[in-house]
Amino acid sequence: MGTTGISAVSTQEFFAVLLARRLSDEAVGILGTRSEVAAAACALARLTTAPGLWFMSGPSGVVNPRPHDLKPIADEALIEDAEALLDLTDNVDLIDWSRRTFDFAVLGGIQVDRFGNLNTVAAGDWAKPKVRGPGAIGASVLAAHAREFFIVMHEHTTRSFRPVVDFVSAVGFGRTGRERERLGLPGRGPSLLISPLGTFDFAADDHSMRVRTVHPWSSLAEIRERTGFDLLVHDEVGESPAPTEAELRLLRTVIDRTGVLRR
Repeated sequence: MGTTGISAVSTQEFFAVLLARRLSDEAVGILGTRSEVAAAACALARLTTAPGLWFMSGPSGVVNPRPHDLKPIADEALIEDAEALLDLTDNVDLIDWSRRTFDFAVLGGIQVDRFGNLNTVAAGDWAKPKVRGPGAIGASVLAAHAREFFIVMHEHTTRSFRPVVDFVSAVGFGRTGRERERLGLPGRGPSLLISPLGTFDFAADDHSMRVRTVHPWSSLAEIRERTGFDLLVHDEVGESPAPTEAELRLLRTVIDRTGVLRR
């Protein structure tokens, strides 16, 4: 099966395909507020390798919105095409109190550090922050309780990839890289990070971020230059595999017909 030309694929389409390939059949996942990429990835996985996957919206409670013109996961228009809808109180109970419901969560932030901790609250001085984020919302609980979580970062610069995040709103492996067990968190933590430059995982021993693949338009040198800390590197770093023609066709003709991921 051939691959598409790289120049014809947007970064967000690339993200959606890479994430879709990591989602397992029969898994149950939850998405946050700004989740067009993650929603497209889940829909693509359900149409290809994971037909039994279930995913729900943390903000709205919709479950398995059917492939449709891509919309924000909290958009009320998704209710009509969803397989189910959770009442707000049930949704809050699932997110805040259930420790075994979700196999995966998809999270992002304004900052991430070498141990996968996320900041979605504020960057800079706490009293006078340079940037304000949406807040922790459910990210802190989902990072703790989901069996694993995936990180999607839409910016890769030394401002967003920090040695230490200014505020931990979602715990990856903690400030030292070894704090999940001490805190008694049931989830395994972050297992994959996708950025505009490459994909990353976390070393088994000290949980430091590690380069896994490099996107075709980037390089290992650029990744290092635009990261605010020293990265580990896999012994054999490959190129991130491009979307196939079949994957891109499903994205553009079934899931994202209005081109949200190409804007």
